[in-house]
Amino acid sequence: MMRSNPPRRPAAPPAPSPGRSAAQRQREIATLLMRLDAMLKQSAELAQAARERVSVGGLARYRRFSRRVRDFFALAALAQERLDAAPEELEDLIGPMTTALERLHARMVVQFVEGSAAFFASFARVKALPIGTNEMCGVELRGVLEIRKFLDDPLYEGERGQALRAEADRITGLIRRVMDRIPPLPDFGDEPSIGPRGTVNSPLKGPNAHLPPGRAAGRPSPSAAPRPATPAPSPSTEVRSLSLDQFEDDEEE
Repeated sequence: MMRSNPPRRPAAPPAPSPGRSAAQRQREIATLLMRLDAMLKQSAELAQAARERVSVGGLARYRRFSRRVRDFFALAALAQERLDAAPEELEDLIGPMTTALERLHARMVVQFVEGSAAFFASFARVKALPIGTNEMCGVELRGVLEIRKFLDDPLYEGERGQALRAEADRITGLIRRVMDRIPPLPDFGDEPSIGPRGTVNSPLKGPNAHLPPGRAAGRPSPSAAPRPATPAPSPSTEVRSLSLDQFEDDEEE
């Protein structure tokens, strides 16, 4: 059985607590390995459930499987940190525990590739795809590409590793084929967003997007509406203000 080095985080592992004994650290690492083994079995069940009904809710079931796989690798990285920080008293156990962790890691890589290949081989033939398939498949595509990096490890240089790499590449092709069949959802945000494939999506805005709420383009507000022009009064009906001086002028004439 081939082994794969568990993913290591770039940051240095946290310093061990001085109050914990070597026996406590051994039990902690053993507990992590037991949890990883249980997650491996649970992910196999989730992969089987996703393959049973691919056309009806199959993608949602597959995402449960892929999330459990990502949780597994995150926990495997934590277990590797604990092994790296193990005290010298556990030197005799570090080797066997590391080997057990690598075997669990390799089994999950194989299970993920085989389960994903079986699912997307059927899902690519589904006629009616649900709304949001483009975005959901974009997330799963990034996950497959991350797992694909594990297969570049020198431990996978044999025929088995070549077969797994070819299968992982076939999975990415199937996912891209599904994404090409259904357009992405429109972007209703205020700023451009990045699509699953890294493309920049422009926001979908209506003609009134630049106006504040309650304002409509092409429709002036009541306060800004021009008032109708007042018609000029007719000379025959014009009303003038008169004064006493005007009457005196008329009498002199």
